[in-house]
Amino acid sequence: MSKKILTAYNAIDHTFFSQLSQRNKALYMYRSILRLANKWESDSQREDIRYETRSTFQKNKDLTDPQIINDKIEEARSRMLTALHYNIPYEKKKYNIPKHQIQMKPPPDPKDESGIC
Repeated sequence: MSKKILTAYNAIDHTFFSQLSQRNKALYMYRSILRLANKWESDSQREDIRYETRSTFQKNKDLTDPQIINDKIEEARSRMLTALHYNIPYEKKKYNIPKHQIQMKPPPDPKDESGIC
């Protein structure tokens, strides 16, 4: 029997997942992420995944707003799929550069032959 390789495409049974209640979706994600941690190669990253999963789910256990709960479930699903796809257990950094810090250079003047713009 060959060992099933977990990928971003087969990590979650989406048909089954969509039919679960909100509580069961959260439990399914929790178990799926811990199973993913068990298969991770690096011991230190494996422990990081377990620790972050437990602490994050523990921190969010008292949420009651269904929309916030759905957002947290989607965040967990997205991070798990990202970890599988990029083979990194850590959240990808988002670079939010304020618009006032982005400075566009004006196009070069076609009449300027100095080459310095």
